[in-house]
Amino acid sequence: MAHTIRFNRLSPEIYSRQARAKLRTDMTTRAAYTSDAGIFRRVPAAVAEPQNTQDIRDAIAVAVAREWSVVGRGGGTSVAGNAIGEGLIIDTSRYFNRILTIDPENRTATIEPGVVCDALRDAAAEYGLTYGPDPSTHSRCTIGGMVANNACGPHSVAHGTAAENLVNITLMLADGREVTFTKDGCDDPEIQAKLTALATGHAGTISEELGRFPRQVSGYGLHYLNTHMARAIAGSEGTLGIITKLTVALVPVPKHTALAVLAFDTVFDAARAAHALRLPGVTTIEGMGGDLLAALRSKQGQEHAGDNLPGNRKGLAAGGWLYCETVGDTLEQALHTAELVAATMPTIDHHITHEHTEMRGLWRIREASAGIVTRLPDGGEAWPNWEDSAVPPEHLADYLHDLYALMATYGYQGIPFGHFGEGCVHVRISFDFTTPEGVTDFHNFMNDAAKLVTSHGGSLSGEHGDGRARSALLNHMYSPAMLELFQQFKLIFDPDRIFNPGVLVWADPVTQGLRMDPGQRALEITPVHRFEKDNGSLVNAVNRCVGVSACRSESDAMCPSFQITGDEVHSTRGRARLLSEMFRGESITEGYQSHEVHQALDLCLSCKACASECPVNVDMATYKAEFLNHHYQGRLRPRAHYVMGWLPLLGHLAHKVPGVPTLIDATLRSPLV
Repeated sequence: MAHTIRFNRLSPEIYSRQARAKLRTDMTTRAAYTSDAGIFRRVPAAVAEPQNTQDIRDAIAVAVAREWSVVGRGGGTSVAGNAIGEGLIIDTSRYFNRILTIDPENRTATIEPGVVCDALRDAAAEYGLTYGPDPSTHSRCTIGGMVANNACGPHSVAHGTAAENLVNITLMLADGREVTFTKDGCDDPEIQAKLTALATGHAGTISEELGRFPRQVSGYGLHYLNTHMARAIAGSEGTLGIITKLTVALVPVPKHTALAVLAFDTVFDAARAAHALRLPGVTTIEGMGGDLLAALRSKQGQEHAGDNLPGNRKGLAAGGWLYCETVGDTLEQALHTAELVAATMPTIDHHITHEHTEMRGLWRIREASAGIVTRLPDGGEAWPNWEDSAVPPEHLADYLHDLYALMATYGYQGIPFGHFGEGCVHVRISFDFTTPEGVTDFHNFMNDAAKLVTSHGGSLSGEHGDGRARSALLNHMYSPAMLELFQQFKLIFDPDRIFNPGVLVWADPVTQGLRMDPGQRALEITPVHRFEKDNGSLVNAVNRCVGVSACRSESDAMCPSFQITGDEVHSTRGRARLLSEMFRGESITEGYQSHEVHQALDLCLSCKACASECPVNVDMATYKAEFLNHHYQGRLRPRAHYVMGWLPLLGHLAHKVPGVPTLIDATLRSPLV
């Protein structure tokens, strides 16, 4: 009997498309994309950085032929594991990021999905306009990612979520077609008919379970299908297709603003007061707990942070604050509203300002929260995953009280902050992922927390999406009939289920693929550096990087190599991800001899900007020194290392010989050198 070797042959056209799409399949790149700002890990097969829609079409065709999943990604600021996958990652942030048009008359902007939020706001400012949603990552998150997760931010009290600011949106499907959704429907007749039938045939279930309060973001937004179909695509987390173009609404920039910061005895008092402050002219009602300030002050160089906060300035022990921004056509109007806010609820102290520098300094404390609270005041680690729950604002204080009690039951600590006026609370929790028992406790807590927020009429997610963090828990919030509708909705767009599988429907378990599970410590060693604040562990030090990606911002000094290249590999976060993969020893198998890690660290200037600007003081220069020490142990180093290493001694000796410093200086000034 003849035996034939069977090959899984691909059409030559696929190889041509792969070349045109410039897919990056090297492990250095793939390792940099293993995580976003969440706690999950997936090693992708390839990364695409498209420059146009044809590049996206080619990349998707390759993925379909190779049976890869497809996941869209912007700035990678997703906190719920929304932007990772084991197939193809399509990163639109590097090149597919043009602002196509701004229409000041109709107050809209048409853009590609990779446009950074601040870039759009800066461009719109020329016309006296801005983009309303403004998450704390506004300096590096992309509009495409914001719409995909239905993000918003502090000003959602005034401007709503990304869905409420979406005019129209174009998706590319698995077969390469582009379909556009507007308020009135879809330009594909077949999809339009199926969506209309789904909405009308199940109107009762949809109206009963969806759209109950503004921050009910969990699941698909099917309640928009009959009123504004484009908005139903927002919050779909890349599970329907890849965004190729979108038009968003713009809003006028306020003429004058003021800020009232209110101090309360406890964070529960702040939460209870928040919903009563939704007054005309109030655009933010942001809350944070006293523990957040303690966490900030535990950071290097931040010992006196928050001295100007109300309560602190008078020596009063405040346990919670509300940030209430007010606007007006005149400064007097803005200040009057701020005074009204301060007088509405009893406080232990308050402070009102309209001075821009002071307002910016106060806001910086709140905006750094997502990074700050990954380290507790005692140095312990805290993680996202139950970081985005929301309830009707009038229920927030009771829910927050019960959430604290639940954390205490498990022996967890957490620091709350969030959009209290909208009933949305963010918290990082001291989960233990280093032992199997800790992972089991994490699983049980997540299920108990899902039941808790549902008992308060709330949502598992208020703006970050469900991702891999909470999709498996949607059965606690929605009926089987609604979960079935979610599946039907997904299949209308993606019948082969290639787009972001494991998210929203047919969900991955909440413990699948944890980045910090016990397997991460396969290469734990005793480092040369002391890492006192990380219990002497380089793994713990690298795990400081939770992924909030301040290193991808162009507004500060961090990170210069990313600012020049725009390459995730050469960001502080990308390097941290490669080091994490090295510790695990699965995708990067050569340990400290790894070419991939060395390549990623090569462009690091060791400038230490990350050590001061990163909210959790990730110190990549020290991590690089530690890696290179082991990498070259017993081996010759590059000549530059020896020159720089011996430079202090050589300089000292040179100054002992008369005339040598002058000769060296003259030589260095010579045009021949």
